[in-house]
Amino acid sequence: MPLSERIRKLAERFNIPHHTPEQHLPSVASSAVLPAVPPRPEVTSARCAQTAEPPACASSANDLAPPWSTTYPLQAIGSSRAGVNSYKINYELLSKTLAQARPVPTNAWWQNLALENGDQPVVTAPYMIKCLHDSMVICMPTVLNENKFIASVWHDDWKVHLPGCHRQIVDYDELSVTVKYSGPVQATVPLVKGAAFATIIIDSPLELKLSTIHAITNVDVSLGATVVQLNNDTTWLIICENGTLMQQSGVSDLSSTGNVQGAVRLALVTKHSATSALLSAKDAVPVGGSVSINTENEETAEFTINWKVRGSGDPLLCALPHHQYSLIDALREDAIGGYWTYKGFMQVIRGRQWRWYENIEPLGFAGAVPLACEHKEKLQELVAVDAQSLPEDTASLPQDPYFFGKALARAARIALIADEIGDACNRDLAISRAIEWFMPWINGTNPNPLIYDTEWRGIVSKAGLNDPHADFGQGRYNDHHFHYGYFIYAAAVIAKLNPQWVAEHQESIDLLVRDYCNLNSSDSSFPLFRCFDMYEGSSWAAGLFPFADSRNQESTSEAINAYYGAYLYAQATNRLEIARVVRAMLQLEARTARTYWHLDDLIPDLYSSVYSCDKAIVGIMWSSKLDYTTFFGANPEFIYGIQLLPYTPASSLLIKSRWIKEIWPKYLQTVADESQTEPWREIIDLAYGVIDKSKTLERIGHITNHDDGNSASNSYYWVATCSSLQ
Repeated sequence: MPLSERIRKLAERFNIPHHTPEQHLPSVASSAVLPAVPPRPEVTSARCAQTAEPPACASSANDLAPPWSTTYPLQAIGSSRAGVNSYKINYELLSKTLAQARPVPTNAWWQNLALENGDQPVVTAPYMIKCLHDSMVICMPTVLNENKFIASVWHDDWKVHLPGCHRQIVDYDELSVTVKYSGPVQATVPLVKGAAFATIIIDSPLELKLSTIHAITNVDVSLGATVVQLNNDTTWLIICENGTLMQQSGVSDLSSTGNVQGAVRLALVTKHSATSALLSAKDAVPVGGSVSINTENEETAEFTINWKVRGSGDPLLCALPHHQYSLIDALREDAIGGYWTYKGFMQVIRGRQWRWYENIEPLGFAGAVPLACEHKEKLQELVAVDAQSLPEDTASLPQDPYFFGKALARAARIALIADEIGDACNRDLAISRAIEWFMPWINGTNPNPLIYDTEWRGIVSKAGLNDPHADFGQGRYNDHHFHYGYFIYAAAVIAKLNPQWVAEHQESIDLLVRDYCNLNSSDSSFPLFRCFDMYEGSSWAAGLFPFADSRNQESTSEAINAYYGAYLYAQATNRLEIARVVRAMLQLEARTARTYWHLDDLIPDLYSSVYSCDKAIVGIMWSSKLDYTTFFGANPEFIYGIQLLPYTPASSLLIKSRWIKEIWPKYLQTVADESQTEPWREIIDLAYGVIDKSKTLERIGHITNHDDGNSASNSYYWVATCSSLQ
């Protein structure tokens, strides 16, 4: 089956059985302060289909950049292209006041809370938490290491009983979501990424009842807080802000010795010395956070997280491996010992601010290495064939946004390569084809037009408005950065080669980049950075579908392509402040891809050898699991290839010679040689270009069938201009 028929097919997920995890704890350094290690160089109602603009959101001091535009979408594309998604915002789960005040996220790490019954877990890391209507359930997952996946096994470690209550999402920011419980009990749950405690704030006094799936073997209150031992060999610390203690009231039950009011905090105690360290931060409750990016220095971008804290003192928050390798002057709490997760070991950091730098690698429209004269003659031959094969008839083009976007970006790449080699004739032919293809999508005259969804505030395909599975879940906001990233890359190339055309259609084109890469809250027509997770440092592709494993992203290379396209588009349309911020996010996405998807690229031995013994890649990263597979098949060429395509100059951020040199003889060469189709073989072979250009050109020289988004000229150009830097 050709690549175009295989790629991006959605699949049912499977349930993870409960097994005892393999213990795989790395050693912890003794230094209490993380070294100032610079990042490695590689390294009105929303339901109404209205034409009036909705109430504007007040601009925040933490907005990352100026807005692309604040033009209401229907003013740009016309009221006839308004639509109302068949999948409605559930106001039982999410405050209607909040939804009307600002766009509701569709791809956030906490999205499970707002979908269906809202009963699937969210991952704050290290904890997994369910906010049900009558309880809050806390889990410190055990890690299940298998050869094809690493999973977080859920168990009800603690249930905070809130009988008769109803819960709603009432607030969120870049790093947190706030859930409010109403009814007989008034309570607030701040779910904050990385929080070392799971916390519920009891607003009205009550006798607190907790239960666990385990048996309670001991309760100790000698420290002025409750230390509980369970029969699964775990110890938990429970702190009530008003000093109330807990007592055992059943085999698996606790009740308070008096009324509880204020913050109730639970934390897993990993070693004896952790108790006093955790107690020292009992009054500092993280309730949110904000992120800023300083891009004044062209060679580095400074990221700062400011944690919002209720109470006094400095909070304890947990850093993932990619944080640990870059945080500057962070105070590490070695006494606590840290927490093991499916993504590796988390270290506990004390402080209200995190800060790190991303080194910005050179990147533009052209390849990393100047094109040598010896390659130009062959490229002229390939470009001529590729450009002249671009169909004039738009009816022959794909009608879904994903595959059309790939075709459009392919034409733009051919035009750009033609321009670089001085072939004006084929440049003009390819760019005219791209414009001709693009126009119906801009005007809405294509068979499957793009619509502004007034329910969730985003651009979706007409087919996707009512069919959740159409266009790979496009109407449910699956993969928007993948889809529109191809469009915006093409728009950037057109803006470079035909700026007048883009200027005439800029408001309409802007809608696509605003959909997935909105950086300013004054643009109330789209959520802020729909897909990008500032804590994880990478994007979430899954949209309005609940999963037991929570969010996911498959193709890091297509995510990088999305932000690369946005970066070039901002540059080509002279929005340089936006360009710098997007470039910083792009660099972070590339570094986390190399950290978590690429085995032993930036951080060695991150995962258990049970998984890593015979592979060098992750196919799908979930909030609580990683899989060696894809949504469209388990062939090795699919799993490796989906992390490599499309090949553009931005691929140099991902594909480094040291890593390819290590994995080519072990895995990649065999994967390429055993690929069932030419397109996938070529995708794998092209990675070897950073090691040996001549041999790579020889390996791909006989390929005649290319990926939908690729061409012979683009493959040759990548090999000729890719960098061998490590």
